[in-house]
Amino acid sequence: MKILIYTILLITLLKQTTVHAHQGHNEISSDNAINIASKSLKKLTFKDLGYGVGKLETSWKSLNDSNFNVLEVLETTLIISATNSLNDQVIYFEITKNGKVLSVKHTY
Repeated sequence: MKILIYTILLITLLKQTTVHAHQGHNEISSDNAINIASKSLKKLTFKDLGYGVGKLETSWKSLNDSNFNVLEVLETTLIISATNSLNDQVIYFEITKNGKVLSVKHTY
């Protein structure tokens, strides 16, 4: 029983150390933000992740990096646009400088 308790304690401490270590990382680059937006977009073609755009149609899967642009670099976030030329739609990603997607919308 003691071994089980020590194992659980050790796992808990290791997970907390990982979280604290990640908080001090540098800001992401514009290229990293585009990669994050691209991966998020592909996930959005499979299911609604709770963002304003809902689930996207499959034509969005065909986008490549040239379809993404950094529109604005703000104090704490980056705004990335993704343009789908097949349906003439644009969506906008707001991504924090540590790489978290805050929102995905049809309007900027």
